[in-house]
Amino acid sequence: MHLEFRHLRVLLTVAESGSIRKAAARLQLSQPATSAQLKRIEQELGGPLFVRGADGVQPTENGQYVLRCARDLVDGFDRLREHARSAAEADQQATAPLRAGGTAGPLVSLLMSALFELVPERRLTIDARRSVHTLVKSLSLAKCDIAVLAEFPGFPLPVGESVATRTLLREPVFVLLAEDHPLARQESVHLQELAGEDWVMPEADESGVHAYLHLTCQSAGFTPRIAHVTPDLSVAQLLVAGRHAVCGVWPTADVSARGTVQRPLVDVPFHRRLLLAWNTDSVRPELADAASERLLAAYLSLVRERPRYLAWWEDGGREFAHGGGG
Repeated sequence: MHLEFRHLRVLLTVAESGSIRKAAARLQLSQPATSAQLKRIEQELGGPLFVRGADGVQPTENGQYVLRCARDLVDGFDRLREHARSAAEADQQATAPLRAGGTAGPLVSLLMSALFELVPERRLTIDARRSVHTLVKSLSLAKCDIAVLAEFPGFPLPVGESVATRTLLREPVFVLLAEDHPLARQESVHLQELAGEDWVMPEADESGVHAYLHLTCQSAGFTPRIAHVTPDLSVAQLLVAGRHAVCGVWPTADVSARGTVQRPLVDVPFHRRLLLAWNTDSVRPELADAASERLLAAYLSLVRERPRYLAWWEDGGREFAHGGGG
């Protein structure tokens, strides 16, 4: 018989179990088969390695030496296998496309730019969806690697255990008004002042945006009238410009429709939490850290390009934005 690596594991199992019967159970062999195999191994190594007794087996002096060598060899082989597998997985990850996504408007393009700079060697694919729960599920199932998401207060996203999130900042909702609306003459608007207005909103979805509007307005003493529903911002802008509705708008959005103005809401009754989310099995923590830093820097550049938002930001808005969750 030629000594093979699997025979070393048999020796170690017998020593760890303390008896051939227990070792046989762990090896999923019969006791006679285990005993016969142990004898063949001992013959190959020149003599008995264990003393058999009524209470089990004990290694001989030579057996102790063989077991120490066997343990070193097995541990070394396990380290070799683990290193080889890790290296292979790293090679696969380096060549696999990085799948990015998002639902948070301008932040999706900012994430793309950040990843193009951070991992130029990897091909990047984009999955920008309207359904935040679909995207969260893709992250949990490792069908998406990293994404930017938005979460409304009171409506937490159901991320799985394999998904990590980091709050980037809190973003306020401004109100979009017709430029000849009486409230447009004000620098800011109280939510209660919109009580008699019709609203135009995106379609209701699992993010809770409609419920969030209703709950917030009801806490201000009125129920909002959602008269128009459209996913198209340009349609919403036309309705607002014609004095047919008002709508909430993210201050980073490129709202350029003639006849409309943006105004911040006093005390920021509406806001969302902007998150970076990633699958911890496919995205290294260092990449998530670097992406977060790039996203925040790019977001601040975007703030500086929006005069109305910049004014709000410099008038105490910065503290709110960096105030954490909620």
